[in-house]
Amino acid sequence: MIRKTISMPDNMGEWIAGRIGRGQYNNESEYFRDLIRQDQEEEERKNYLLTRLDRGEKQLASGDYTDLKSDEDIDAVFASLESDNA
Repeated sequence: MIRKTISMPDNMGEWIAGRIGRGQYNNESEYFRDLIRQDQEEEERKNYLLTRLDRGEKQLASGDYTDLKSDEDIDAVFASLESDNA
């Protein structure tokens, strides 16, 4: 396991101590591991969205899309997505 030493302003240290004191975390290491996990998940979500945007941009450029011209068209798309996930 890697050990790290970090410096921070007093108010941040007090914030962490408060979270531990309220029982939200058992210790500082647990708090930081949770922050890193959240950061990793956020990065994964961002990469997923960027990948989807890139794919959508390529589909638009190649003409591989459907124009949605009415509320009914939009409703039909969402209905098909819901039935796919059921």
